[in-house]
Amino acid sequence: MRVFLYVLIFFQPFNHFNSFREISFYTLLVLFIIKFAKGELKIAGFNDKTIIALILLLGWAVFVSLSGPFPSESLNAVRRNLLKQTVIFLVIISEFKNIRDMKPLLWIAVSSFAVVTSASIIENAVKDWHSFYTLTPSISWRSTSTYFFANYSDSATFYLPLIAVWLSSIKEASWKKWIGAITLILGSFLVYIYNARTHLLTVVVAVFVILLLTKRYKLVMVFVIAAALSISIVATSKFDGLSRYKTLLSTDTYTTDQGLTNRLGLWQVVIEFIKERPINGYGYGWKKLAWLVQEKNTDEFWKERPSSAYNYYVEDAQLMYGRVSPHNLVLQIAFEIGIAGLAIYIWLWITVIGKMYKMIKAGLDPDSYNFVLGSIGVIISYAMVNVTNAYWQESYGMMIFLFMALILVINREHYIREL
Repeated sequence: MRVFLYVLIFFQPFNHFNSFREISFYTLLVLFIIKFAKGELKIAGFNDKTIIALILLLGWAVFVSLSGPFPSESLNAVRRNLLKQTVIFLVIISEFKNIRDMKPLLWIAVSSFAVVTSASIIENAVKDWHSFYTLTPSISWRSTSTYFFANYSDSATFYLPLIAVWLSSIKEASWKKWIGAITLILGSFLVYIYNARTHLLTVVVAVFVILLLTKRYKLVMVFVIAAALSISIVATSKFDGLSRYKTLLSTDTYTTDQGLTNRLGLWQVVIEFIKERPINGYGYGWKKLAWLVQEKNTDEFWKERPSSAYNYYVEDAQLMYGRVSPHNLVLQIAFEIGIAGLAIYIWLWITVIGKMYKMIKAGLDPDSYNFVLGSIGVIISYAMVNVTNAYWQESYGMMIFLFMALILVINREHYIREL
């Protein structure tokens, strides 16, 4: 069963190879059901608050999907996302016993992103060598990429902090550590040329926090010096390629609609839809938002909304299914499964963070302690990037549930040891 889990996890950061993901998942699901039915698989701790919150989240998502205005589309979204996330979570907590047992799984995650990073460098170098070697960030690079570099910075906000935690806590062969370290450095460079402000800021802050918490003070000093030089270069440079990053030094970037790339306008529209179904939302899955806006698409409706909202929904996305997103995790969850569902999701995270706090306070073996402590950086990264984005489904969602499962396994090992 682990083999199929490894295959499923390895292909998560790739934009293609979906057939490998689907085959590995459904094989994993069948094996999981068979072993569970035979009593060969024990999921210890069904009274655990994290597991209870996860089951409630899945149950509520199914309920509101069935009772919502788009049951078929919503249930299909549950099948494609939340079901897979839940199975990954349950398989991990049933198959792995401690952090040493999970080392192959962590290496699979690290090595898969190392492959994607290497392939993205080759892809960009071949596509535009001049811009690549002159370190010129360009939005057009990510918009024209259809292979490895597409959505790279999205995945990087999870994988790069995770790699930093892995480097700081897990004992592995030196060649594996070198691969992880090189991936962290090159991955940060790729996020820079991706020209995504939120993602670059998120990675920088998360990695800094991880190095600081795991007491890698020499690297922290190098990091601080490099950051100070980078900020001074960005602030004083007249290079057009840095103009987008220069806006990070302006307060308008964080307080105005234009600075937030017209997010305030599109958020206003989402909030109005949430108010119409505040408790249970419209059913799991965000892509149906386009259909709802299509029903409101009149001159009278847009006259009362910011022009930025019309530009995003109608002119840019053209109200196409799958292209209109709430661009904020809290709003997206409230839109999909209502405020009640949002409360369950927040409670799920509270249980995970609570376990981390108790383990840090109680003390663990060095590897587990550094992993749990460094994982605070992973959570910070997830919180930061989701202010202007909404990642809790698809590949990002799979890996976030994997992360929560890792914490639960370490906590269970600590609890058993205490007994």
